[in-house]
Amino acid sequence: MRDLRSLRHFEAVYRFTSFSAAAEELGLTHSALTKSIKLLEDSWGVQLFHRTTRTVAPTEAANRLYPKAVELLAFAEDVQRSVKSGAHEMRVVCGPGILDNLIHPAILRYAERFPETRLVVSTMPPHLAAAELVQRRAHLLLYHRASIAGMPHVERMRVSDIADEPYWMLFRNGHVEAQASDDLASSAELDWALAGFDHLFERSLSEDVRRMLREKGVPRYRVMSQAACVELARNSNIVTAAPESAARGILSQGGLEGRPHPGGFRFSVSAAVLHDAAHEPTVAHFIECLRAND
Repeated sequence: MRDLRSLRHFEAVYRFTSFSAAAEELGLTHSALTKSIKLLEDSWGVQLFHRTTRTVAPTEAANRLYPKAVELLAFAEDVQRSVKSGAHEMRVVCGPGILDNLIHPAILRYAERFPETRLVVSTMPPHLAAAELVQRRAHLLLYHRASIAGMPHVERMRVSDIADEPYWMLFRNGHVEAQASDDLASSAELDWALAGFDHLFERSLSEDVRRMLREKGVPRYRVMSQAACVELARNSNIVTAAPESAARGILSQGGLEGRPHPGGFRFSVSAAVLHDAAHEPTVAHFIECLRAND
C-alpha cells in the first residue's frame, strides 16, 4: 500500500513536472511529497527525477514507469470500487452519433444479463478517448471506423466492426433541398449541423471532397448531439445527417423529410479494446448487444 501511495505521488509529480503543483493537488506539504518520492526511489533503487532549484525533469526510468503507474492506479481504483459496491463497473467512450443511435438499445439488452454491472458511457474527441483507453480509464471505445484508424496508439488496440449503413440527410418539410438534384456540391451550399464530424473522419474522405467541404465551410455547426442537430433541422433551414435506421425513425415522427446522403457517406462504427487487456465477458457481451441493433 505504501508503494501504491508513492506511485500516486509520482504520477502527479511526473504530470506537473513540479513538486509544488503536485503537492497542492494531492493536499500534501512539499516536504512530505519529496520524502515519499525519495522513499520510492530508495525502495526501487532508481532515480526518478533530476532536480534543481528551478526544474524537475523525469529520468528515463520515470518515463518507463509512468504509463505502467497510470495503468496500475486505474486498476487499483477499479478494484476499490468493486470491493466497496460489490459490482463491476464498465466504462465506454464513444462519438456523439453513436451515443444517440446505438447505446440505449444495447444497454437494455446488456442489463438483462449483467444487471449488477455499473455502466458509464461518455463522449469526447477521439484523441482523448484513445488516451483514456491506453491509461485504462476506459474499457471500450466506439467510434467511426476512420476515426479509430487515425487514433494515436491504434497499434495497441484490437478493433472489430459493429455497424455499417448509409447516412441520410434530413431537412424540414418544404425545404428547397426536397426538390434539389442528388448532388454533393449543391448540398454543400446549405447550412449543415453535424455531430461527430471530427478531423479523423474528415481525413478519411477523398482529397477532392475534403477540399470542397473546406471551401464551402461544411459543416457550419459542429454540435456534440445528434438530437440537437435534428431539432435544428426541424426548426430552421439547417440540414443534418443520421444513419439510415435512425433517420427512418426520426422521419416517422413528422416535420422532416429525408433521402440518402448525396456524398455516399456511411455510418461505419468499430469497437476498440486494448490488445493486452484481460478478456472481459462484460465487454464482449456489450459489443454483441451493439451488433444486435442491426
